[in-house]
Amino acid sequence: MATYPAFIVDAFAETPFKGNQAAVCLIDQLSDEQYPKIAAEFNFSETAYPMPLDVPRDFKKASRFSLRWFTPTIEVTLCGHATLATAHVLFNEIGNTNDEIYFETLSGELIVQKSKTQDGAVSMNFPQFTEMYDIELSNQQSFGAKFPAIENPRHFVELANEIGPCKKLTYSPTLQELIMVLDSKMTKKDFIEINPSIDKLLKIQPLDGNRSAIILTLSPENPTKQGFVDSHGKPYDYASRYFTPWAGIDEDPATGKSWL
Repeated sequence: MATYPAFIVDAFAETPFKGNQAAVCLIDQLSDEQYPKIAAEFNFSETAYPMPLDVPRDFKKASRFSLRWFTPTIEVTLCGHATLATAHVLFNEIGNTNDEIYFETLSGELIVQKSKTQDGAVSMNFPQFTEMYDIELSNQQSFGAKFPAIENPRHFVELANEIGPCKKLTYSPTLQELIMVLDSKMTKKDFIEINPSIDKLLKIQPLDGNRSAIILTLSPENPTKQGFVDSHGKPYDYASRYFTPWAGIDEDPATGKSWL
């Protein structure tokens, strides 16, 4: 039986067992049925499968790769931390000889570069999604008719009100994600104690593939006073939590996105 290298990488972290874990498998072409089975065995939020596209197909010399990401249950169209983990493996573990790597993915071409100022660090260039639609908190009927992927927008508004002071609900039809913007005065303690019912989410929206995530986010008014600082005391511009039980992950442990 052939053996292939696989790596477990803690993304967004300076120490082991922190951040967001991803598995990176350097493996020959598999069948579509095998990818999720391997990902289910790793049981991380994402497992990444890069494949060299240049000839000869060499992980150390290629500058162009295909890249696919799988949760324990489905394939996803975009994943930042698993792309970061893949780039780290190629640059720092395999010793890829290029300064820039191009990944062909379901979300288009993603570019990752070696840092010119910090050894071992990489920078990523990701797509920007600008098609966003607000849901009126007082009237969701017209919105639900426009975007039938959200079957019961009223129930999500009710859920938002249970979670805390919701200032805004926004939907991205491209990503099929619902963003709940919370009160900018909320403390970190209150934010991390939010515990939405996964059973209720799945009851509101069944496992039908129509939604990838619900995102809770806020931009703290006074990050330091509210507790939104990193381990070095540097304040955060915004904080977010990412729930995606429809992809087999109740909550992604560490994630981030930005919107215009």
